[in-house]
Amino acid sequence: MTRPAIIVGLLLAASALGAQGYRLQNNQVRIDAEHLPQWDFPAKTLDFDATGAKPRFVRTQINAALDAAAFSDRDGNIGGVSDAGSNLVLAANVIDGSDDTFWEPAADAPLQDWWLEIDLGRLVWVRKIVVKFVEDDLGDPLLQFNVLTSNGLSAFSQSKVLSYERAGRSEGLNKRQRVFEFGLKPTLNADEGFVGDLARYIQIVATASDLGQAEEISEATWSSLPADERGDVLYFRSEQSGTERLVDKEEYDALAAQQQGTVRHYRRERPRLAEVEVWAVGDNISLDIIDRGGQIVGYGNLGAEVLTLDGDYTTFWAVEVGFSSLGFSGNLSDVVVQDPIREILLDLGAWYWVDRLLFVFDKQSSGGAFPNYIVKLSDGSLAPDGSLIFTTLGERGKSGIEEQENQRLFYQENPFPLTRARFLKADYRILQSSIRSGIREIQIYGQGFIPRLSTTSEMIELGSRPRILSNISWDADVPTGTQLQIRTRTGNDTKDLIRYFNNTGGEVSSEGYRKLASFQKGDSLISQIPGDDWSNWSPFYENSGAPIASPSPRRFVMIQATLLSDDPEQAVALHNLHIDLETPLADRILGEIAPRTVQNSGQREIVNLYLEPTFASGNRGFDQVLLVVPPGVEMDLLDVRVGAESELENDGGLLYSFDEIERIDSGPDSLWLRLPQAVEVGSTDMVALRLAGSFFLASNAFTVSVGLGADAEQVWQRVDAGDVVAFAQGRDLVVQTPFDGGLVGDVEAAPNPFTPNGDGINDQVRFSFPVFKVQGDKALIIEIYDLSGRLMGRTERVVGNVAGQQSVEWDGRDGEGKLVTPGIYVCRVGLNVDDENAERTMVAKLVAVVY
Repeated sequence: MTRPAIIVGLLLAASALGAQGYRLQNNQVRIDAEHLPQWDFPAKTLDFDATGAKPRFVRTQINAALDAAAFSDRDGNIGGVSDAGSNLVLAANVIDGSDDTFWEPAADAPLQDWWLEIDLGRLVWVRKIVVKFVEDDLGDPLLQFNVLTSNGLSAFSQSKVLSYERAGRSEGLNKRQRVFEFGLKPTLNADEGFVGDLARYIQIVATASDLGQAEEISEATWSSLPADERGDVLYFRSEQSGTERLVDKEEYDALAAQQQGTVRHYRRERPRLAEVEVWAVGDNISLDIIDRGGQIVGYGNLGAEVLTLDGDYTTFWAVEVGFSSLGFSGNLSDVVVQDPIREILLDLGAWYWVDRLLFVFDKQSSGGAFPNYIVKLSDGSLAPDGSLIFTTLGERGKSGIEEQENQRLFYQENPFPLTRARFLKADYRILQSSIRSGIREIQIYGQGFIPRLSTTSEMIELGSRPRILSNISWDADVPTGTQLQIRTRTGNDTKDLIRYFNNTGGEVSSEGYRKLASFQKGDSLISQIPGDDWSNWSPFYENSGAPIASPSPRRFVMIQATLLSDDPEQAVALHNLHIDLETPLADRILGEIAPRTVQNSGQREIVNLYLEPTFASGNRGFDQVLLVVPPGVEMDLLDVRVGAESELENDGGLLYSFDEIERIDSGPDSLWLRLPQAVEVGSTDMVALRLAGSFFLASNAFTVSVGLGADAEQVWQRVDAGDVVAFAQGRDLVVQTPFDGGLVGDVEAAPNPFTPNGDGINDQVRFSFPVFKVQGDKALIIEIYDLSGRLMGRTERVVGNVAGQQSVEWDGRDGEGKLVTPGIYVCRVGLNVDDENAERTMVAKLVAVVY
């Protein structure tokens, strides 16, 4: 099936389900369990049931026959029972997981047709095969049989017949044993201790049968059996010697009564095969790498690398691992090998817990296996230069002798501790000899729930007009060691994305598509994606029921859920989500803070916040303003004016003084006020807030909302940043400070001198100082030196949101907790920062200790 055909099939399937990934219900967006399969996530990484979604569990010790139908090859052949010599319609019963169903050959089928073939759908690392027959009262085992396996190669060139190896057989003529286990051994050279073999096809072939003489029974029992279960009736002539000779019924009937010997009745053999279990190492993670959006990259990246991930032993990637050791002159010194250290890099397309890598090398058409390589894993963490950080977990071919031995091993198992990884790499060295290796398959195994997985909704349309998104809630099971992260983004506009494909399903650029001949062109796929006005993803919501942090009102929203786990045996189960919607207070509200840049960091400055509401029919207006301030900033409200732009430019309009405005307690990081009179629908007035505060970051971003109502009826609407008034030098909701200067400002020490004598008066000295340009959690430091430069003590204290006014104390004791002697001390206070180029991170202050 070509890629465009697959895409069309998926679209038709989605249409058949009739499902979007959400439902609009009253004033809510609802995402229930049935919607989650419609979300976007890496292929085959989530499992769904009636309660919701959960990351897929990577299994060990699996019966690979049970899910054979989930796999298909490049020719469209789906795994399962692929053929049978007889009674094919019943053959699927042997891989249905039930011992109560069975396959049996047709009653009139000759022995050579007593066989069936199972296609596992992909190449499987098989440890053992278990053959089960029905219980005693339900039928017979095969009297004798062989178990054959094939990796998919033909018996000979151009043949459509597969090459099979015997993996086991039943010994003797069996009538009683019902369960047989056959452990597989490698059919190619493998690592010492390697258990199993690589197989795709399994055959069960009968080699002997009692046919109509399965068991001797009485004539009465024989007569009571259905006709198709009655076996042979044997007639014997009694000889004068006392022996009996087998004769046919016609001759028997012609004999005199004294010559008629024994008549023996038999039931017919009922060979009934209940189940064939193909026990494999586990789920092969590499099979779906490409479908998950991952990739494999080799030296030159010529395209054949993907053949190692297709589950097909008949395909391989030829890799150059050596060059001739002689140059044109026959001298070793003439040899120049470009890129002597090369790599195979796999992006798994998602995070997994992995613990082994299996290389399956080609024997038929290459010079042998890889002589050397180093196995490395990465969880996606980046080094300072932006490259992936890898951990080495195994190395082969450290010496020339080991390289030679490695070349003769075609199954190479590389186990390592269970590790969380997104990327896997094998580095190899080019040898000075002409060698090409062929990699048939790269298989990756692990165990546990996928540790990190994101699933994203489609663009959820909230209606023809924007809506306020007020709160987001969800229901999920979040066990210890796991975490659920939810975030949103919003917008009003969409745009078309057109993807082009050639006639083989490969994606090409629009320019490349135009250059193709008509018979080379495949389908094109048009989809809608977020437009240019969409917000970035919001911060993660800490709790269910949290207010929406993305801008609104908006016409569209997208939701992303990330399921995390540090424990392979635990995973988040997401059941449902919903977002509460409200009618907009205004069609749109723009906000601008001016001036955009203040002159001094850390000093009290006056700024103005201008709000411009635009109302439409159905809006409700607002009477509250909520200003969330940047870290370290404490804002004071001076007054509020309401009026036209021309009035505000000249300090006109309706003035509300400080005492006329209700201020509502909202904590130190915000300013919440209620206006004496609501700004109502139909008004063309702007609102101007005059504020005073000190700014410590280089860029101080404010979040502004307007509100209406109280308690359960409270509605908030975010203000969008924009250019509101022409007369002010602002542009958005950001105030910037000068970039020059150090991170720590002037330090004040009080009291100085101080007297740490334990009387409760002036026992400590406090160092107060501003911190500029630094965000997040940082450690505040104080170091005490005597006048000779000897370090007397040092302490650190981590504070959150370090920007702003900070302080540290010294109680007059040294690093051992002893009081220092009276005198003058040099106290250095400041920050512990990672940037070596940062200016003025520590400031010294002289302090006197007296008693």
